[in-house]
Amino acid sequence: MNVFLAGATGAIGRSLVPMLVKEGHKVVAMTRAPEKFRNVEAMGAKPVLGDVFDPARLNEVVKGAEPEIIIHQLTSFGATARDPFAETNRLRIEGTGNLVAAARAGGARRFIAQSISFLCTPTGDGLSGENTPLYIDAPEAFRPLVQAVAELERQTLSSDGMEGIVLRYGHFYGPGTFYALDGPIAASARNGQMPIIGDGTGTYSFVHVDDAAAATLQALTRGAPGIYTIVDDVPAPISEWLPVYAELLAAPTPGRMAETVALESSDPFFVYLMTQQRGASNTKAKRELGWQPAHGSWRDGFKALLTS
Repeated sequence: MNVFLAGATGAIGRSLVPMLVKEGHKVVAMTRAPEKFRNVEAMGAKPVLGDVFDPARLNEVVKGAEPEIIIHQLTSFGATARDPFAETNRLRIEGTGNLVAAARAGGARRFIAQSISFLCTPTGDGLSGENTPLYIDAPEAFRPLVQAVAELERQTLSSDGMEGIVLRYGHFYGPGTFYALDGPIAASARNGQMPIIGDGTGTYSFVHVDDAAAATLQALTRGAPGIYTIVDDVPAPISEWLPVYAELLAAPTPGRMAETVALESSDPFFVYLMTQQRGASNTKAKRELGWQPAHGSWRDGFKALLTS
């Protein structure tokens, strides 16, 4: 199939493009950085220069790719120090709208977009699922992030004439991610700057980037339009996984910090992750996408990532 991918050099894209090519798909990958052409070509895809904030050029490159499937994996975290989410929020709102319009004009039949599993409402019992609403009344400090994700999902699922697929990924780990040996979370753990806040009951659902890419590959041809949660099998509170992670890094044992103190000195989103977020269920993705994570548990995945 002809696949048009926006976000080929990101965390998932680096795993996804070789999988797509190996399966025999023709991949056109858009980038706004000509210096990334060589990396895209090395993965077996055809690079094209474009920008989701330039609708005319975007329409041109999408139409030229004659896509059957559009995959939206665009993010830009940390683009500005003042608001690390601002550029990605814009990508998820304005960029998604432009890409959906270009996909429809280009004749694509399916539109697959990256979303987030750990922004579901923290109220309620058990794991979150595809019917769990997003945390749209989140604290003001990170409410725009949740609203942007909600808008991405809305635009994807209401794209008339196309099948909209939303993949709510868990916390990525693997090469090139925040949790890798050279990533910022590993650096913070080594420096003793990753305390467990409050009771550490914030529950993480992780997913290895290779497993996230494999689920995306399955979504090309499997599953009815809708939302799918892409996480591993073993949700874990931070009080459980962070000490294991630190030990694998030979980092100091994580300390403790009261939630009230953390709210005065830390990012509210960081405090939410550590104290409130819910783990997520992958039951629907397994059943309807025919997907099975190769890294079923973060324990095995972290060990392979940090000690190999």
